[in-house]
Amino acid sequence: MSEPDVRGKQINTRVLLFTTTSLIIFLLALLIFLNSSDSKIANILLSVGLFLVMALAGVLLVTLIRFFQAINLINKNAERLAQGKLNISDIMTDKARGLETLAIVFNEMKRNLLNFIETTKTNVIVLSDAVDKVTKSLDMSYKGNEHIASNMATAAEKAQEQLRIVNETLEGIQEVTERANNITNTLANIEAFVENTVKVTKESAEHVDKYNEQIDIISADLSDTAAFIQALNTHLNEIDQVNGLIINITEQLKLLSLNSAVEAARAGEAGKGFVVVAQEMNKLSQATRESIGQINNLLNNILASNDKVSESITNCVQSFESSREIFNYVRESFYTINKNTYILSDDMKKAYEESRLINENTKKISAQGLTLHDASNEISSITQDVAAVTQESLAENEEINNQALSLQNMLADIKKLLKRYRTSILPVSQASSKRLKIAFLSPLDHAFWESVRQGVLYAMTELKGKNVNVEYIPLQQIDRSTEAYISQLANEKYDGIILPGFVGNKEFFSNARRNKITLMSFYNDFDEGIERVSYFGPDNFTSATMATETLIRAINGEGNIAIVRAPLVTEVFQERRSAIIDVLQKRKKVKLVTEIETDIDNVLVYKAVKEALNKFHRLSGIIVISGGNAGVARAVKEMGLARTIKIVCFDYDNEVLNYIREGVIHAAIGQDPFSQGHDSVISMYNYLVTGKKPASNSYTRTELVDISSVSE
Repeated sequence: MSEPDVRGKQINTRVLLFTTTSLIIFLLALLIFLNSSDSKIANILLSVGLFLVMALAGVLLVTLIRFFQAINLINKNAERLAQGKLNISDIMTDKARGLETLAIVFNEMKRNLLNFIETTKTNVIVLSDAVDKVTKSLDMSYKGNEHIASNMATAAEKAQEQLRIVNETLEGIQEVTERANNITNTLANIEAFVENTVKVTKESAEHVDKYNEQIDIISADLSDTAAFIQALNTHLNEIDQVNGLIINITEQLKLLSLNSAVEAARAGEAGKGFVVVAQEMNKLSQATRESIGQINNLLNNILASNDKVSESITNCVQSFESSREIFNYVRESFYTINKNTYILSDDMKKAYEESRLINENTKKISAQGLTLHDASNEISSITQDVAAVTQESLAENEEINNQALSLQNMLADIKKLLKRYRTSILPVSQASSKRLKIAFLSPLDHAFWESVRQGVLYAMTELKGKNVNVEYIPLQQIDRSTEAYISQLANEKYDGIILPGFVGNKEFFSNARRNKITLMSFYNDFDEGIERVSYFGPDNFTSATMATETLIRAINGEGNIAIVRAPLVTEVFQERRSAIIDVLQKRKKVKLVTEIETDIDNVLVYKAVKEALNKFHRLSGIIVISGGNAGVARAVKEMGLARTIKIVCFDYDNEVLNYIREGVIHAAIGQDPFSQGHDSVISMYNYLVTGKKPASNSYTRTELVDISSVSE
């Protein structure tokens, strides 16, 4: 209902009161006048007048009763507001006849105050976290600066020591440079010597090869000489044998001479010639024997000498063979020396190159050492400056720390001030005797759930120092993997778990019951038969009834409407639909012509609604009982039906509020998501600490957001 309509009804109520009162006064005056007359006409008019006065008095009484009921309702809400009890539902304009504007103003004032308090709570969360982080950062920074300050003096001393070491290092580098130059020069000389040695060993190896060839020739000649002497010995032995034969012949000649002398003596004179022959033969034999003796002596001497020569040559050959083996070893050694000399030459060249590079690098290091020396001087100066700055920083950190403490005190004062306005459940003062662990599971794909999260975070700030750990677990999507994860949570060591009623399965609830985990639901209650301590959320039937009556008033009590909903798989959608059907059954002029079943995604809802609008051309209103509010508004706006079709939805975000300002969405039913998150956590803590069960159903306040309550 727009603000001009509300004002019009309020003016009509006042006109009715004024007119009725004026007529009653007029009729009473007329009756007094007629009562003084005795005519029949006067009696008849008197009766009619009395009847009219009674009828008008009845109308006036009913109007006054409603008026005073509205005053009483507003007064009660004002008293609760004065007591700081802001967690109350809006005053509906049809229950504040004659005071509609006051009801709207009151609702708006309460809503603005609630929004301010919840925004303040959200800011307190942010500021509290920021102060904690700043305080921790300051503590760390202060300790770090103290550590830096204490170390800077040491650093300055070390810088001076470093400077001294750099100077000594420079001197050492200069000495190393000189030694490197000496080593390079020495290596150059060694390289020249090695090259000369290579040349000499190469020539020596060539001479050894030639000497080896001569040795081979001498060895061959010695072998030939040994063979010749061996053959000579053989011939001498043969000569010795011939000497033996000649001696035998000589012996025979001597014997023959003797025989000839005997025969000559027998022959007498005739045999004298044989005597002479025999004597000559005897002389010849004697001379031959002597000669042969001399030859034998000579041959024996030759043989003896020849044996010695042969033995000497044999010894010489054996010694020469041994010397030849040694000489071969020497030759191999020369070859090895020559080969190693080449290797040594290559290594020396490499060593010389490395030495040259070392020398160059040493010069570079020397230059860098000079740079390091200059840098060390600069570091020493900077270190002293940093030490001074660090001392100043310590003083500034101390000042910032004092400011942070002041900010913490201010936050504490703000929290105390917020406690004056009882918009939510307060935690008990006592802390838990044991460490409690509470899990809060919630989707996080819409602004509604973000507001739920803010409520949980604020509850965490209120429970600080009470020996409890509240773990917020966001659920980006609900699928099989998520359900499996949630089922396993019930096996963790939680004291309590809070989750919306459409999340969880049989395994989860079975595990929770077995592990004696306390359960609470919010937004949507669990199915019947599931044990839980309490439900925190909207009264779905009542809020849906409010939404339906709001839509009926917007379409002036007649017309065709449609329901946009997701599949009825959760209790909250089922209850909302049942409430809508229940209200419509009492309003014969309002007809439900279609139910558009779709997803909660804005894009899918937009397509489904646009198809329905092309099919149903005489729609007057739409109730959105699930998600996709912006998708419905976009479809209606694009088809130019924003002034023709009234939209009422549940929950709102900035996009929905903008559509309300534009007049595309008529109204949204708010369900206090902040309290759903906050109150369930605080109530769970209070129950675990005190053992006192909260109410089985803790309904959050319901608010109606329309053009009259949305400021620019």
